[in-house]
Amino acid sequence: MTEYRRHAHTVSTCKYHFVWCPKYRHSVLEYIEDELTEMLHKTAKRFGHEIFSLEIADDHVHVFIQVDPKWSPAEVAKQLKGYSGRTLLERHPELKEEYFWGSGLWKDGYYVGTTGNVAADVVQRYIDETKHT
Repeated sequence: MTEYRRHAHTVSTCKYHFVWCPKYRHSVLEYIEDELTEMLHKTAKRFGHEIFSLEIADDHVHVFIQVDPKWSPAEVAKQLKGYSGRTLLERHPELKEEYFWGSGLWKDGYYVGTTGNVAADVVQRYIDETKHT
């Protein structure tokens, strides 16, 4: 796990634990888990983020990620949720029709927590070793 990111004028360690859910907390993510995993990793790479841990339960997502300090947690959440939600509903119109009635895939809100160097190991172990259903 990368401890510090070094840039021309900054050194940082910005690690976040995000959790978000589909609207109405529908248990639909098992059907699209592989695609969602691929999209989240692709989005993270595009913006220069590093995903340490990712777990997709039937009705929520956990991501432990390191980002550059130029990105606020709100921007990171928007990046991860925006592309994946839009693209998954385009690829799976049956989900939109049955569960989301023309609205987006994700609830507006999310949880975000920051970690220090000690707590980072605890968060990563929690996501890696706990099955969330």
